[in-house]
Amino acid sequence: MKAAVYSKNGGPEVFSYTEVADPKPGSNQVLIKVEVISIEGGDLSNRLLSAPPTSNYIVGYAASGEIIEIGADVSGFQVGQKVITFSWAGSHAELRAVDAASTYAIPEGMDPQLAIAAFIGVGTAALAIHLSAIQPGQRVLVSGATGGVGNAVVQLLVNDGIEVIATGRSANTLRSLDEFGVWKTVVSGETPIHEQVKKIDEHGVDVFIDTVGMEVLVDGMKAVKNGGKVVLIAGRAGEGNFIDPLYILSHRLTVIGCLLGAVMQEPFVGDLLHKSLRWVAEGKVEVPIHKVFKLADAESAHREAEKSGKFGRILMVP
Repeated sequence: MKAAVYSKNGGPEVFSYTEVADPKPGSNQVLIKVEVISIEGGDLSNRLLSAPPTSNYIVGYAASGEIIEIGADVSGFQVGQKVITFSWAGSHAELRAVDAASTYAIPEGMDPQLAIAAFIGVGTAALAIHLSAIQPGQRVLVSGATGGVGNAVVQLLVNDGIEVIATGRSANTLRSLDEFGVWKTVVSGETPIHEQVKKIDEHGVDVFIDTVGMEVLVDGMKAVKNGGKVVLIAGRAGEGNFIDPLYILSHRLTVIGCLLGAVMQEPFVGDLLHKSLRWVAEGKVEVPIHKVFKLADAESAHREAEKSGKFGRILMVP
């Protein structure tokens, strides 16, 4: 099979598109013919920061496709079925072997491209909202609101009648959120986010859901009222931008971690993922797709995914 691989970490230029051995499914795995790959934030971070454990390493969390082989101990799936798969690596390829426990049936009639575009983004958004236990009448700040996860958070909250303040780097891109009923928008940049939020509500927000990390996390946290909650989705940090524990203590903040891949085996998370796909299939949540690349051009796809100011998901097809 062909795959986009790299043998050292770094920028998108480390990719090469080459022939590698076909994967063989284990007894508890399925083998899929990959049809669509969704580039996730973790794919970018892993490629940039983590030295690959092997040469010709295949990165990638999420891919959808058709089952072409099933392991001896797998039940509940069949050859020819369209599914979404998740694993910590291996999506950037024509074929993928993955645990059946991390495989999810695509709802009947749903476009596989739309399904994989929605899976991580809407699923993570649903998990973040579940963990934060947002109550009617509360206000929520969402960073990176035009990205795949942030946009889904905004839509789910607005659907529940929550007032949302959305942040992003581009005023033009933030205007695209108007159709979803966002309450207020804040452009990050020269003026700190928390100062802009405090002009909207001097008391601050009840919950901050952060999908960006780094300085945006540190800044946005200061917009949360005493006793409020901060939900961490992005795990990135930069020098001088780490959370100050004393600030958390003195403002009685509750900090909640939200990493979908780490809890996928929890039954309630499986339910959230299936609900998320249904919401998208029924049109209750829209999933904008920014651009689709060929897998052979993974370098360009990753460069595009790293850009700020885009609206929607970046996908690849073999």
